[in-house]
Amino acid sequence: MRFVRCSSTWVAVATLLGFALRLPLNSVIPPRWDEGWSIAHASLPIAELLFITAADVHPPLYYLALSAWQRATGHELFAARYLSVSLSTTAIPLAYIAARAWSRSQRTAILAALFMAWMPLAVYYGAVVRMYALAPSFVLLAAYGACRRLAVGEQGSEGSVISRLQPTVIFTVGAVGAMLTLYHAVWALAAVAIYALGSAGAQRAWRVVRDIAWSVVVAALVFAPWGWYAVPQFLSRATAEAQTNIGRQFPVSYFARQGIFDLTMAQQIGIAGPLAIGLIVAAGVAAALARKRRPALLGLPLMIIAFTLLGVAFAARQWAFNARMLICAAPALAMLLGWSFDQLLAETARKAAGKAQIGMRCVAPALAGLALLVIYWPTSTSFVYGKTLEVFDPYDPHTYRAHIAPLARPDDLVFFNVLSPAGFYALDRRSGDPPWSYALTWDPVVEPRERWEVRITQAAQQHDRLWIVLYRGLAGQNGHLRGWMDSNFYPAHAQWGQEEVFYGLYGVARDPLLPSDAAGARWGDVVLEDARLSKAVSPGAIVPVALTWRAKAPVLRNYKVFVHAIRPDGSMAAQHDAQPLNDLRPMTTWPVGEAVRDHHGLALPADYRGPLRIVAGLYDPDTGERLRAAGGADAVTLGTVVVR
Repeated sequence: MRFVRCSSTWVAVATLLGFALRLPLNSVIPPRWDEGWSIAHASLPIAELLFITAADVHPPLYYLALSAWQRATGHELFAARYLSVSLSTTAIPLAYIAARAWSRSQRTAILAALFMAWMPLAVYYGAVVRMYALAPSFVLLAAYGACRRLAVGEQGSEGSVISRLQPTVIFTVGAVGAMLTLYHAVWALAAVAIYALGSAGAQRAWRVVRDIAWSVVVAALVFAPWGWYAVPQFLSRATAEAQTNIGRQFPVSYFARQGIFDLTMAQQIGIAGPLAIGLIVAAGVAAALARKRRPALLGLPLMIIAFTLLGVAFAARQWAFNARMLICAAPALAMLLGWSFDQLLAETARKAAGKAQIGMRCVAPALAGLALLVIYWPTSTSFVYGKTLEVFDPYDPHTYRAHIAPLARPDDLVFFNVLSPAGFYALDRRSGDPPWSYALTWDPVVEPRERWEVRITQAAQQHDRLWIVLYRGLAGQNGHLRGWMDSNFYPAHAQWGQEEVFYGLYGVARDPLLPSDAAGARWGDVVLEDARLSKAVSPGAIVPVALTWRAKAPVLRNYKVFVHAIRPDGSMAAQHDAQPLNDLRPMTTWPVGEAVRDHHGLALPADYRGPLRIVAGLYDPDTGERLRAAGGADAVTLGTVVVR
């Protein structure tokens, strides 16, 4: 057909179409959970980025690219998604050159590029701030290199050294790039390598076999340093979590069937999606056989799809199953559809007798294309843009800054126990908001305790006020972080938000705390054995107060401790009320005679200067009634702090 003569124009049209399909609503749809992780992860210093990546389920290449991008653009959701759109769009011209080298047909290659531009799975993940936008391009590069090397080998004369080495270098680059972008790319790469080796072996092209084999070895050696560093950690984590993975209750075939629906993005349309695509491929095979063309070259896309489905299905029993893990099979599906439509075009053209029937040439392909358009209309116009596959309900990415900003100051530092909320906060953060750091105690990465202890301790040397944001509250390893903060710093504010998120503000004691004359005060069987506080602080600081309690007999009610800062005129400047140790040591849990540490922080207003009287006492949280100390007072004075 005539359009084949201007293939570059059609590839440009396909690329622009793919770019346009991936771009809508990128600044409207809120950031999803995994996108928040990517944005925060890529913000870390390179050494920390690599350390966290090694404990995560993905390799580092995409995070490194996003890190460089964010240094230029800052933390902005549209910019981050724009990077993914741009990376994903590169797969469209690569689909053309890979399909051209594989099929030796310009028309198949053009159609493959058009399908790669439209492919719902590629469009969906082509606008998500994750590595799934980049991985297909590397797989296509590897496929092009392998098919190009086969083509050179089939020419009889091997040609120049460059003509033989160039494809193998391209294959190696594509394979290394794919493995450093997405671990699940290994299934597609294995299919490409086996197809190339099998095809060359069948033709007794032993030099091609040698070159492809060496390419595989070189790619493995280049990947080896990262694999040696990260893969054992990844596999160890997968093995540990496999024991509780409900996926072990299902056979591999269950996940393979689910994978067919996810690869064809049939979540909304059901069986109609894979059935329509399957019928089109079957029609293409029938058309090829009718023209006495052997569809043997279908081995490449079919092997990529089959290997990916089975590999991801097997991994699902050890880890988890997600549609996004199938992204490296999307180019193979585009190539398969491109080839099928090409066969239908060729067959209908053969049956059309004479120019009078030239309009009949496109009837079958047009009907097949119309069927896909109708069936996938809701998916292609709404589902791929809603990005609902990564939503965790209840879901509000803006809640983190909303809780922190009203009480925070620019020189505070906020620690997050998981990077996704940190990414949301980074997107919302304004110039007057505090910076953030991390202490990872929640899935998918749990740091060794000694690492986050050192990080927070070092931060406390530079910041007087520290925040912790604990997603899922005290669950899992979060309790260790919360308890350590309450024991080593001075809680001034605690609040719970949606999704069981705890927001805590803590003060840092710069100087040794001095003892108070209130030591020995007694409320029945509860004795204030020791009390210490600072004598002078800066305006806006958090006054640290350290109390030590001891029960002489079992305490039957969970009384609250109040610590107040009183101005000379009797008004309250700051307060902190909580059960001992910031609610972690309720009085009814105290063993008799044990010394119980109890820290409090008083967050002072920034505009106050002068003396403050610090008082403390106990009250019943149900009635609000204060307990009387042994001398009859409802509060004891711990001392005076000077704000200057």
